[in-house]
Amino acid sequence: MTVIRQFLLVLVAGAFSSLGWTQTKSFDQFDITLTSACFNTPYDDFATRKFADKLFVLSAAKNACEDIDMDEFAKKPFSDLYEVNGCQLKDPFLLSEETKSQMMINTCYYDGPISTNEKGDLLFFTNNHGSDKNEKLTIYYSTKNSSGEWAKPQPVPFNNDKYNVTHPYFDEKNKMLYFSSDMPGGSGGMDIYKCTFDKGKFGQKEAVRFVNTDKNDIFPIVYKDKLYFTSQGHKSVGGYDLFVMENFEVNSLGAPFNTTFDDLAILFTDDKNGYITSNRATSGATDDIFAFNLKEKFVDKQLDYVVTDAQSGEPVADVAIRIIDDSTGIVLFTGTTNELGSLSQFLDSIPLESKMRMKIFLDKEGYVSKEIAFEIVVKDSNTVQVSNLIDLTLEPLSLEQEITALLGLKSIYYDFDKADLRPDAIIELDKVVRFMNKHPKIEVELGSHTDCRGPAIYNQDLSNRRATNAANYIKARISAPERITYKGYGETQLKVDCPCEGRIRSKCSDEENQLNRRTEFIIKSLNISTGTAKVAAKGGTQTEGGNVNFVIKDEGAADFRLNNMEDATDLKGVHFRVQVESSAVRIPNATTKFKRDDVYEYEHEGKFKYCLGSDLRTIDEAVKLQTQLRNSGYPESFVVAFNNKTRISLEQAKKLLSSGQ
Repeated sequence: MTVIRQFLLVLVAGAFSSLGWTQTKSFDQFDITLTSACFNTPYDDFATRKFADKLFVLSAAKNACEDIDMDEFAKKPFSDLYEVNGCQLKDPFLLSEETKSQMMINTCYYDGPISTNEKGDLLFFTNNHGSDKNEKLTIYYSTKNSSGEWAKPQPVPFNNDKYNVTHPYFDEKNKMLYFSSDMPGGSGGMDIYKCTFDKGKFGQKEAVRFVNTDKNDIFPIVYKDKLYFTSQGHKSVGGYDLFVMENFEVNSLGAPFNTTFDDLAILFTDDKNGYITSNRATSGATDDIFAFNLKEKFVDKQLDYVVTDAQSGEPVADVAIRIIDDSTGIVLFTGTTNELGSLSQFLDSIPLESKMRMKIFLDKEGYVSKEIAFEIVVKDSNTVQVSNLIDLTLEPLSLEQEITALLGLKSIYYDFDKADLRPDAIIELDKVVRFMNKHPKIEVELGSHTDCRGPAIYNQDLSNRRATNAANYIKARISAPERITYKGYGETQLKVDCPCEGRIRSKCSDEENQLNRRTEFIIKSLNISTGTAKVAAKGGTQTEGGNVNFVIKDEGAADFRLNNMEDATDLKGVHFRVQVESSAVRIPNATTKFKRDDVYEYEHEGKFKYCLGSDLRTIDEAVKLQTQLRNSGYPESFVVAFNNKTRISLEQAKKLLSSGQ
């Protein structure tokens, strides 16, 4: 009798010593919660199974026979099969085809787990062979006809009065019946076997390879082509633990599925939910059912972008989109919009609840380029319509357009009675340089202004000097320098009305006078197709890369170095720099311009690229410098990697560093 109870209920008292185990990676991406099922009773409840759309469980809460209610050796009631009805248990009802009454699936003694097919017209179940409690456990099966009646149960051909055959599970997809048995010739204790079953015919039984141990291996179940089972072997941490065989390798399900108590008989109701049996809540006294839920730790996320014309509202095709991780400057994604103005970005394996801070750069000939900060908290795998969260419209360029505000320029101010370019003014002029290099056919007029203090003729001369200095700075950094013209307006176009001619004394504050000492930019000639002319797309959606910082067409091409730095030791091997500017023409006296002696220049695709930083041997050092530069006037700076004299991707750099090169 002890053998039957041990094999059926799996209640071996006492915990086994921990031998260590390898946890399966199947659930690494999930947070797992376990909750006691509401239908648990004070007695043993175990081995939950699905039957059609209903849940069934084995329980010792009731007695199938009034005069036989206790296993006198184990001092516990016998178990029977029950249907779960909400939080209650009720007797199962199967109409017998033979008797036209209820088919008795439960016996007076131990009855075991069931298994069925998806349609619910085939049922395998376990009970005692015969009516003697000392008989062995056996498996029977029955089929249901079109009238809902069940045929007389038939024994499987492996039943034998000398050993137990139990725990059936029918893998309908592969037409395979799994079961447990202590038949002779096994590895020891209970072993797991399988055989084909198709149209009422059984194939030859065989032990399942890699699963069986010299202890008990029971409760087989197949879900998504993986075999889950319960075992005392395989280095369990408790009496019985749950395991899975993946690619012919057996792994423990690990915590919280397994504890130092008995944990057994898993059932999946779907990909994220199911049940297990455990006696952890009663310190090994009785079994209970626990519902489990798997919540993904990581999700794949799609971001959809739709770019439209700010004036017409129509979609804009062929917009170049670049998206960077704002914390590292690493380019996450690049591509161009299609004829519907749309583009999709796919992010793989993003941690749930993580906050992503990104910058989106939009570029299109005939439109003002745009930079937008964007932040999302990843709550689920649903697609994000980015244009519903931030402004993805582009402003079309037009003649006589004042572009200071469109470029996000702060006013370029001067000290009183000075024409020198202040450091804050250079930052803003660099934005104009980038704009004109992105639009190499546009012509811009630079207008410089003064406040009204001082003689008008002097102010006119002062504004001319201010305009000349600003224009010369831009000319040195753009292609076709003649595209920038300049004009001094003196005090003739005051932004704040502060007259102070003759005996009139200005009542304006220093702040208001400062607003008049400014430089502005107006488009004088486009020479391009503008947004209102509906610039045609050059092609369909194009994307490249992901988690790469740049694309090099010829990685072996020699780079141009500034200041004869080819022989410098910091160019040897893998190193990093921070790129701060790209210019259509070479910047003269770059070390003076950037006020640093670690300027590094190279030429690529017809443009000169300027980097700062030297002897940065790790990505962390580079990111630290990038943060400093972003906070000091280079908001678009990003990290680049080199190997000796050749620029490489960050991924290539990481591989070279990890290999010790």
